[in-house]
Amino acid sequence: MTSPKKQSHPLATVGGLAGAAGGWALSHYCGMAAWIPGIAAILLLVLFAKTSVRPKWFTGAIAVTGAHVIWFIIGSVSTGIWAATILDIIVLSAGIVWLWLRPGIGAALFLGIVHLVSLGMNVIALTSAAVGDVTHRALTAHCAFRVIAIVCLGYGFIRMRRAVATRPPAAADSTT
Repeated sequence: MTSPKKQSHPLATVGGLAGAAGGWALSHYCGMAAWIPGIAAILLLVLFAKTSVRPKWFTGAIAVTGAHVIWFIIGSVSTGIWAATILDIIVLSAGIVWLWLRPGIGAALFLGIVHLVSLGMNVIALTSAAVGDVTHRALTAHCAFRVIAIVCLGYGFIRMRRAVATRPPAAADSTT
């Protein structure tokens, strides 16, 4: 009889340490621009883990993108500037709904392309912002969360493909 393998602490690996250091550096530099979507993502992940409200395969991508939408809404409400964010809110929300209700390559590609195009636009804007400025900090956080969402989309797609590949074949029709 084999004993169950002891779960290692997430910070005991090089990846865990690098992730922790990267998260600390991002939150230190970006401040509330990273804290708002970070906390929203954690709350969404807890909601998905502790309730039956759970998307299939793309949980991380939906949580991170949903947190990004929440951040856009909070920023728009607090500043009163909706023109800069309304398109993002609508398109990202549509992508989340599509990915949640019909998880698949089409929805994942749509959301991935939206994030990639937005990431490109954010990087272009980031190059013209002064380092340390509020705009630079916010754009840095946007870029980080878009990269995280893209990685989560890729991971969700791999999980979906593995689940489909290991699914038992449908029962043969025995009426012939």
